[in-house]
Amino acid sequence: MQISIKTLKGKSINLEVEDSSNTIDVKIHGEPMSELVLRLRPSGRGEAAMRIFVATLSGKSHTLQVKGSDTIGEVKTKFFEIDGTPVDQLRIIFAGVALQNSRTVAECGIRHESTIHLTYDLCGC
Repeated sequence: MQISIKTLKGKSINLEVEDSSNTIDVKIHGEPMSELVLRLRPSGRGEAAMRIFVATLSGKSHTLQVKGSDTIGEVKTKFFEIDGTPVDQLRIIFAGVALQNSRTVAECGIRHESTIHLTYDLCGC
């Protein structure tokens, strides 16, 4: 697999690494590692799914397969397919914050095996 590294000074460097590598030991033309920024992008082979846990007010826990690019609205739809609760009545809380439908899982900081909390957004009529 090949990775590209761009230094803060704008220099691009391509490196060949093994797919199984967890860490990369690199010395790049005298550039200290503290001055390098590593940005990972999808390889084009499709985004990997991750497993998240959904805790409900009733104490039940459900598992969903999501992608970082899924919106919170799409996560609610996945939960609807399991539970049948209408999407417009669901509210998702993560790290103490109610999440907006238009934000993505990645934007909200949800990672593999994170637990999100599901509450009901019921009308106070």
